[in-house]
Amino acid sequence: ARGLDLVAGFGCGVLATCFNAPFDVAKSRIQSQLPAATAGATGDSHRRYHGTLSTLARIAREEGLAACWKGFQAKAIRMGLAGLVGLSSFD
Repeated sequence: ARGLDLVAGFGCGVLATCFNAPFDVAKSRIQSQLPAATAGATGDSHRRYHGTLSTLARIAREEGLAACWKGFQAKAIRMGLAGLVGLSSFD
């Protein structure tokens, strides 16, 4: 049963990453932009990404839908291990 807990914890972490990864990509793109104060007098107009859904739509349109899951492997392993440790230690 202990091995099943480990597998279930890892699997849940990876499954959660499948749904969360696109939002994480959008967040990273939005956060990587220059702050509005240094973007110039017009500020917001120089920003490429504005909101989460519009950022995801733009990424999918310009780079393809798969680009919404960039960095998936590293995040899936990290979150899988976190789920494994979390479920095995709290159970």
